[in-house]
Amino acid sequence: MSVYVGIDVHRKRSQIAVLDQEGTVRINRNVPNGVETVLSVIGDLPIGTPVAFEAAYGWGWLVELLEDYGYQPHLVHPLQCKAIASARLKNDKVDAATLGRLLRADLLPEAWIAPLWVRQQRALLRHRFQLVRLRTLLRNRVHAVLADLG
Repeated sequence: MSVYVGIDVHRKRSQIAVLDQEGTVRINRNVPNGVETVLSVIGDLPIGTPVAFEAAYGWGWLVELLEDYGYQPHLVHPLQCKAIASARLKNDKVDAATLGRLLRADLLPEAWIAPLWVRQQRALLRHRFQLVRLRTLLRNRVHAVLADLG
């Protein structure tokens, strides 16, 4: 029996929908983000189960979790996923189920999931960029104070 999972990821909580091979929603639950809570919903599913979720804030932990436990992550490009953006009824339950249905029908506009080492390098570069930016801001502020004092 094939199973499909759609996850609507948010900052603190995620909505998880599990669909069977006919597209019927079997589980649609809102859980706090974390390894234990997500696995409490999908942990019994077969290895290799496809899981779709949008590229939203903080999706990296979810990719690592899914890969570590043998699931097949599918990162959805949020701007190209018109089925969710243009839906009349828009809430987390509907969005998670829609992601599962699009995955089942093989209609997901997928984004590339970079390997872990690439994601880590990008995070390091973003962090360095912000630190350099902050250093420049502070230097400019000190120069402005000194200029005011002559």
